[in-house]
Amino acid sequence: MIHEYALEPELVATWVDRRVGRYFIKKFGLGQPRIVSRYPKRWKKLVWEAFTSDNDVERGRMTELLERLSETMVKRRDGRWNPGAAWLDNAEDEHTRVPFHAILARSNPRGHAQVLVADALDDSTPCWIVPRGCTVHRTASDMAAAAASMLRSADVVVFVDPHFGPGNTRHRRPLREFLRVVVTNRPGHPPQRIEVQSAAEGDGRPTPEFFREECRHRLPSCVPRGLRVHLVRLRQRPGGERLHNRYILTDLGGVIFGVGLDEGDAGDTDDIQLLDRAQYEERWRQYASATPTFERPEPPITIEGA
Repeated sequence: MIHEYALEPELVATWVDRRVGRYFIKKFGLGQPRIVSRYPKRWKKLVWEAFTSDNDVERGRMTELLERLSETMVKRRDGRWNPGAAWLDNAEDEHTRVPFHAILARSNPRGHAQVLVADALDDSTPCWIVPRGCTVHRTASDMAAAAASMLRSADVVVFVDPHFGPGNTRHRRPLREFLRVVVTNRPGHPPQRIEVQSAAEGDGRPTPEFFREECRHRLPSCVPRGLRVHLVRLRQRPGGERLHNRYILTDLGGVIFGVGLDEGDAGDTDDIQLLDRAQYEERWRQYASATPTFERPEPPITIEGA
């Protein structure tokens, strides 16, 4: 749902035309299905090194452009870098190691299928046009595959499902698959934070003691080695918003599931939709910020991969 793009610094340095800059600002970042890769780590510096204009207006536009493009980036790609080679050569080599969704450049001298020439982009260009939503079968593998491009690049991952229960295989199987794609073909270090948030009270909700024991007994086999997952139970504040919808929220953006994060019956489908910027910022504030909307009446439960 959110895909990583490598942008050639020399190309970005030419985006000083207001219309061109605004076009690409609207195509990347929060609420969009495309995210910029910080490849290499000194990517922004390389853009400025390629920027040649002394015009104050154009420098201001480039500053604004880079602020927006780097507002939310894939920052933890541990790729190789040959200082003696051109950026595009390095990017193509890195794509072989861990693929980008696409590489955006001024030219494609080797005819690489994943290299997109910026001047030739249109609404039919493969790898440039990406959907904001999809319909999937409610199986663990299909749901995880739909979110894989976002999960493998995110540094923070928050799963929100009020009805999540560690004793229910319909919840455990998708969680196992979601966490598997977090680490599969991952471009950098493991996420710094992974949470599973569910409701602390309601019809049939287990006691804190029972929930804790179920998590410790049943979830270690769902968590890949090297990952740490925190189980957090939430409670509605008096007069506050009700805990209802199902989300996957990350530092790169988020998606909403129409039905849930659990598996369905044979033939069941669900709609997954990318949150736009305003929706994402509101839901992130409610569930993942330092001052969340919902109370956390119990200490979190930490599960490490077995």
